[in-house]
Amino acid sequence: MDLKHMNLLPYQITCFYGCVLLLLLLLTLAPAQNTTSSTSIKAANTTKPGCRKRCGNVTVPYPFGIGSDCAINSGFEVICNVSTDGTQKPLIGSIEVYDISDAELRVKNAIAWRCYNENGSMYSENLNWMYLGGSIYPYSFSARNMFILVGCDDNALITGPNFGYNCSTSCTSSNDVIEGKCMGNGCYQVHLPRGFKNFTPTISSTRNHTDVWDFNQCGSAFLGEVDRFHFRGLEDVSNVTTFYKSIMASVPIVLDWAIGDFTCTQAQDGKDYACKENSECVDSDAGFGGYRCSCKPGFQGNPYLTAGCQGRTINTVFQGNSYFIHGKDQGKPFTPMKSA
Repeated sequence: MDLKHMNLLPYQITCFYGCVLLLLLLLTLAPAQNTTSSTSIKAANTTKPGCRKRCGNVTVPYPFGIGSDCAINSGFEVICNVSTDGTQKPLIGSIEVYDISDAELRVKNAIAWRCYNENGSMYSENLNWMYLGGSIYPYSFSARNMFILVGCDDNALITGPNFGYNCSTSCTSSNDVIEGKCMGNGCYQVHLPRGFKNFTPTISSTRNHTDVWDFNQCGSAFLGEVDRFHFRGLEDVSNVTTFYKSIMASVPIVLDWAIGDFTCTQAQDGKDYACKENSECVDSDAGFGGYRCSCKPGFQGNPYLTAGCQGRTINTVFQGNSYFIHGKDQGKPFTPMKSA
């Protein structure tokens, strides 16, 4: 290296460290980047003041409530049933509730089945049903459900206001039953209209499973949330016990709910109008009338509570909408809202 280059070396080193120090200074003075959204929602109460918020792992938001004084009316009352081992299960009537959201409930399933001996005689029958009560109970079956029949020699009939479906399944051999296919060979499903309140299926068999008994002894019929059901093929038709446990554990029934049976226009003039300040009324499309409440744009929270809809603020700790509730697990006959 010649003398000229050696004289430049201290200058280059000085410039390099000067640039590094300047970069560090700029980074220190720059405003910190928020890793979350700059706007968030003020935390809002979900329950009526002084009332329990949870039963087991299910949060119960107003207009629902645990106990009669905590719900908007008796149709929204949740009973927190405590078993001998301390497990808590939320019930509306005798129906176990898994999840409550701003327009729907998810509840425990009710499966009907019939099983046959090798000679064709019936040895087991459970014709489960579900009734969602009279007008005080503001629930109906959602269009998110399908009516599903599983078996290889079965017929199932379900009727309701202005509709009736008679479904049939058949198989000539176990090779006909294909996982994921629910179009008649071992499994059949059909969409139902929303708005009906009584699920009472009738099950029968053409030859009492005598032609398919070596791989299918039972037929089962039930309602279930369509996005949660996956037909597992021969595994589902060959063992009714494991099939039953699988459906009960993973496929709920979806119910729509609404306030009363008045439209928004009719309800707004009444003393029992449920929508509080900073909220607006939305007519229910569930098929049985009624309305629901929603916070106005720019507000979030529980529109059924006084001061429940709160405005957006900057850099608050709570983020998200606490009114959407999730729970898990599933109940039995009672009157007037019940299942069996």
